[in-house]
Amino acid sequence: MATYDVDMFAAEVEQLVHQADQVQGADRVELLARAASRAMDPLLRIELLMLVADAAGRAAHEAADAARQGAGRPENARATYEQIGAAAGLARDVVYRQHTHGAALSWPAARRGVHNGRTGSSRKASPAATEEQGGGTA
Repeated sequence: MATYDVDMFAAEVEQLVHQADQVQGADRVELLARAASRAMDPLLRIELLMLVADAAGRAAHEAADAARQGAGRPENARATYEQIGAAAGLARDVVYRQHTHGAALSWPAARRGVHNGRTGSSRKASPAATEEQGGGTA
């Protein structure tokens, strides 16, 4: 079993977090993810992973802005909410609501593996409920 210099890792994690605080978007996500992968303390790792999730949603929101403006797209074509939804794995109306009324894009709880604790149900979600969860048609 390899031995690690815990102080060295702690200093590196702290440095990566400090660098992440200075940037936004995908760069912040990358730095926080690197910090999380090096964190020895599981509680610190949880904190950093939650920051990664938040930063990723905000970075996706920024990317949606760029896509809507056509930045970096072939012939500067503006992306539709349907195209952004397809890229994000979300329904068009969900992307629209999250993009226009929020600061981040995120999957619904069910898509992230979060459930209400029931192990089985014979009830099916209504089309409207499915659409609200981001799983409807785009």
